[in-house]
Amino acid sequence: MTASLGLRERKKLRTRVTLRRVAYELFREQGFEETTVAQIAEAAEVSQATFFRYFATKDALILEDDYDAILLADVPPIDPGENLPAQILRGGADEFEALDPDEREIEMERGRLLYSSPKLRAAQARDVEATEEALVRAVLDNVTGPADPLAVRAAVGAMIGAVSALARENPAMMLPEAMRAVADLFEAGLPVSATAEAGLWDSVRTWSAGTADGPPSNGAG
Repeated sequence: MTASLGLRERKKLRTRVTLRRVAYELFREQGFEETTVAQIAEAAEVSQATFFRYFATKDALILEDDYDAILLADVPPIDPGENLPAQILRGGADEFEALDPDEREIEMERGRLLYSSPKLRAAQARDVEATEEALVRAVLDNVTGPADPLAVRAAVGAMIGAVSALARENPAMMLPEAMRAVADLFEAGLPVSATAEAGLWDSVRTWSAGTADGPPSNGAG
């Protein structure tokens, strides 16, 4: 999953994963607001100066998304004649599936912490525009034929909006099978009827009931 990154970037990512793991354990034990950077640095056996080389603030442990950077670096060839949100989602699912188990668990925990805090969700909303702009550029750089930039922007915005709305309900929407289920819905035109394409929406509900450790216990999928 990190093959597209250089050696320095991979080492930086590993250190950030380690700091996040230690911090998230402390957040679970004593709460986010109650945990200090000094405590995180001590538990990780690094200096506070080292911590701040990797994260500017404590909030950045949750707000900054390393997965986005890797996804943007590995956008697959995009067919402009096919459903764009579905292609992006399936590419993202493949990338997330390729994460090391430890990285996958850290990313899932980051999502749980993010969506459990109104303060952090509000701060994240300010970064959405930049993420959207970067993804639009990445798609246009990887499209295999003529594409309308305005249409690309609209499709990317629709995908980000849908995923964000569903993740607020359950961060397990990041599970690869959940992302693929949402891709199926985009290809079906996002039907909203209580009866039309009910199986597709049921698939999303089933997978969003999962955890970072795997699919739901009912064995769906």
